[in-house]
Amino acid sequence: MLFTLAYSEIALKGKNRYIFQNALIRNIQASLPEQKITVHRRGGRLLLECERSENVIEALKNTFGIESVSPVVSTDPDIDSIRALLSGKSFPGKIKVHTKRSDKTFPMQSQQVNEIIGRDLVERGAKVDLKHPDQTIYIDILNDEALVYFERIKCPGGLPVGASGRVLSLLSGGIDSPVASLLMMRRGCSVDYLHLHSFAENSDAKDSKIIRIANKLKKFHPPKSRVFIAPYLEFYKKTLSSNNRSEAIIFRRFLLRLASCIAKKYKIKAIVTGDSLGQVASQTLENIHTTNEASELPVFRPLIAYNKQDIIDYSIQSGLFDLSVEKYKDCCSLVSHQSPSTRVRLEAARKIEEDLEIEKIVEKTMEQVEVVKL
Repeated sequence: MLFTLAYSEIALKGKNRYIFQNALIRNIQASLPEQKITVHRRGGRLLLECERSENVIEALKNTFGIESVSPVVSTDPDIDSIRALLSGKSFPGKIKVHTKRSDKTFPMQSQQVNEIIGRDLVERGAKVDLKHPDQTIYIDILNDEALVYFERIKCPGGLPVGASGRVLSLLSGGIDSPVASLLMMRRGCSVDYLHLHSFAENSDAKDSKIIRIANKLKKFHPPKSRVFIAPYLEFYKKTLSSNNRSEAIIFRRFLLRLASCIAKKYKIKAIVTGDSLGQVASQTLENIHTTNEASELPVFRPLIAYNKQDIIDYSIQSGLFDLSVEKYKDCCSLVSHQSPSTRVRLEAARKIEEDLEIEKIVEKTMEQVEVVKL
């Protein structure tokens, strides 16, 4: 079986293109571990050759970096061979022939090929409609072969996972953070996760839906990744009697401090959150500013301009929604004040942290971090 894989952004990378192509090829091979596959570079596309077709399309539809995939038939790069390949096919509906010549030495223009093939198909009952065809016949003419195919199956596009470095995503039990993680994968990032839980033991968190969400995300992420699991206990003990309207921001600053420590230890370059501007009190511009200051690393917020329905739609489309809405006791709900402050000043946050001895809380929590390898 032969498939042609189209990409868009990778084609713009100039002299660095091979780095992104290599990452994409590694991911394709990792996505199809039970198949013996060969990937060939052909100009602005890749050709995937494999023994069997089962599961190939589904795996490639989840592979970032690919714009579309098409099952193809290969023939010699001359008009007679192309006509012979199509001679046994008829299309009773409306057709369009779309030819692309990567080999500019081919003796015919693309439009000439379109007309010759179109005329053959019309003689067998087809009608031409260039704007609204029922079927498009694609012909790609390369240096050493011609590829003929009849569909382009949409894939997620973007950049291949692993081409842009590694980030640490703050994974909660809700809808937003898994989608944020996916969007960073789409920009070529390898993603690890940090989850702070409210269970008595780390083992309880390992058996929770968090690991199932991470495993669901793994189908989009061929490279190895990790979930760092840590208890909320140390922070909870210090703030148990607090009813401070700023507690949610102090908690988020604590999370970023903890994430920064883990990231530095494991050479991770940035932190990712599922924040959307103005969605809740902790995500106002001033509170985001106050929260950011606690991180030693860049904090990426890929959902910052998304509204809630956008995020829900993406979650459903990616198959994450049902897991994300399962009941789960999230730490964020434990620090939610009835009337949280929407404008926590940085100086006030620092004073509260000084009273809590926040560095000691982070240090004790770091001692309890466990790693789950996916």
